[in-house]
Amino acid sequence: MAELDTDRFLTVQEVADVLRVSRWSVGRYIGAGALEAIKGDGPNGSIRIPLRSLHAYIEAHTITSAEGGRSESPHAGGSADPARCPDAHRG
Repeated sequence: MAELDTDRFLTVQEVADVLRVSRWSVGRYIGAGALEAIKGDGPNGSIRIPLRSLHAYIEAHTITSAEGGRSESPHAGGSADPARCPDAHRG
């Protein structure tokens, strides 16, 4: 039981707040196995998510710009070609 002493448990709402998603989305992540959770006894038992599970979820779902994040471009249209960017200053 020493592991329980070192782990903190979060509510579904706390995890939703951290991830900035709905409580329903957190439930889907749990159902899909992306987040670990424990459930209290009974049909309405409270659900708690280990903090280590949230950390693992964030680590597994963090992407870099090379992996599909937004690329930075000097023009709103994403084109570096001034002829295709009507706002470009010509000089």
